[in-house]
Amino acid sequence: MHQTTITPPRAVEEHWITVDGTSTRYLESGKGSPVLLLHGEGGVADEWHPLLQRLATSNRLIAVDLPGYGYTEPIPNVDNAALAAFSWNFVHAMGLRQVAVIGHSLGGAVAVHMVKQQPDRVRSLVLISSSGMGRAINPGMVVLAATPLGDLTTWLIPRLPFGPEVLVTSMALLGSRRTWRLSRRWWASQVKAVSTPGALATTLRSHRAAVGPLGQRQVLLGQLRDLSTPTLVIWGVGDLLVPAWQAIAARRSLRHGQLKLVPFANHLVVMEAADEVAGAVRPFLARTGNALAGLEGGVER
Repeated sequence: MHQTTITPPRAVEEHWITVDGTSTRYLESGKGSPVLLLHGEGGVADEWHPLLQRLATSNRLIAVDLPGYGYTEPIPNVDNAALAAFSWNFVHAMGLRQVAVIGHSLGGAVAVHMVKQQPDRVRSLVLISSSGMGRAINPGMVVLAATPLGDLTTWLIPRLPFGPEVLVTSMALLGSRRTWRLSRRWWASQVKAVSTPGALATTLRSHRAAVGPLGQRQVLLGQLRDLSTPTLVIWGVGDLLVPAWQAIAARRSLRHGQLKLVPFANHLVVMEAADEVAGAVRPFLARTGNALAGLEGGVER
């Protein structure tokens, strides 16, 4: 049973559902073929608000808070495979048989694992500034993962006056080139999410599972070659967290891949270049969904 609690403008609705005993929050908009959106490390579903508004005319968009992030309850294991398994449980709880999956950063690596786990149920895949496309990552991320600084940050931020606000502002400045394009809605939701108990601890656990002293631990390029799922790779040319050459490496590893590089955009490309991202995603979803239109029939809304 879904319980609607908040209805933001333009028919983006907040819902809660129980997934294997885990209270789970998600945002939803639109009607049509279902599209699951997976946020990045430390993020929340609200980062997808620009796409929830722009793509709702032709798709049913579902953006979930991953376990331990935002308002979804935590689960014991937060590595990519476990988060992918949880995401499939969420899809099942929603009554869906097949979905397109869009993942940003951490969510991109989780999306790849979803395809590996149940390839026949993923209609198409969009990887946006995805982790796992190479070892290289911003050196600051390595320091947080491999030194006690990560623990200190997790302990200190909730105790500092305006600690969550300072952290989110730092994320915005590091992750975007046109920071003024990041919405107040995203900033407020991110501050509130960071302030929830356990959110920073979950982020650090997930970060250390993915990043070590030599950079990203799990490089998925070799596994991309095994995917038959149509895949679109989107990346900001000015990404300071994961370099844009990893987008080119990912495209070369895919059997059915397309690439969209967004000029003057950083890691938070969905928010600072929403029109460009939506302009690439919309026709891609239309092309890859035509052959399967109506497959979800009874469960579309």
